[in-house]
Amino acid sequence: MHLGKLCKYAGKCSVYQNENNEVKKPIFLVRNVFCNRGAKGWTNCKRFQLYETGQPVPDDLTPNG
Repeated sequence: MHLGKLCKYAGKCSVYQNENNEVKKPIFLVRNVFCNRGAKGWTNCKRFQLYETGQPVPDDLTPNG
């Protein structure tokens, strides 16, 4: 469940899919801060920034970089 707007890359994002072992915080917190918050969260996400510019996004990259 998300209260804001879901990131358009959530379906292929290793963080959102909970497949990124580098994320140390509870996944529901990370999703609420970055993935489900709309533009405010997305613009702070390093993964989103790379997706938007067409650059490769490493599977182990966290939203904080």
